[in-house]
Amino acid sequence: MESILKWGIENSIPGAEGAQTKLNEEALAQLFGAADDATLMKEAMAAINNPSVPVEDKLIAFDNLEMLCEGLDNANNLENLKLWEPLISNFDSPEPDLRFMTAWVCGTAVQNNLKTQQKFHEVGGIPKAIYNYLNDPSEKVRHKSVYNISSAIRNYEPALQEALNLLPENIKGIENYHHEDMEGIDRLVQRMREDAKRQR
Repeated sequence: MESILKWGIENSIPGAEGAQTKLNEEALAQLFGAADDATLMKEAMAAINNPSVPVEDKLIAFDNLEMLCEGLDNANNLENLKLWEPLISNFDSPEPDLRFMTAWVCGTAVQNNLKTQQKFHEVGGIPKAIYNYLNDPSEKVRHKSVYNISSAIRNYEPALQEALNLLPENIKGIENYHHEDMEGIDRLVQRMREDAKRQR
């Protein structure tokens, strides 16, 4: 707060060249009443996993988290903030909308991002996403799970191999897949999308 006051005084002196005091991100957040992205991510996850928060509010928190995870730095920060485990726990939510949003956030966070693909694989995200794709009674959850899996396996061989070990033979077909073979993975994902339309 002292730095904010000093910055304000320096900028209020007529004819002054400008403030010599520099404001860091935390000070700016105090000045403008805005939280930094890391704080917003932690607050969103706290709301999502709070049993007393209504589902409607959890969905708003999920939506905010998904938008934040569109940024590479924020997606990478899921690990630093220890948010991966509480995030993927929602794959098991009794609420289909929360399972849907879990797949959406995870899919966004791992898209074109080797670091988050590795972490998603390490914390057991692949089996959970594939289970929901294969078994969820909600078609929209199954489709969003396919999006999540597709994002997780592209350009990351360990996740691709784990997925192949869990997928049924009629989905895999007889192809030999490679994580950098986008055409082959596209064919695999398309079969999954078609299969996700089937009634469970």
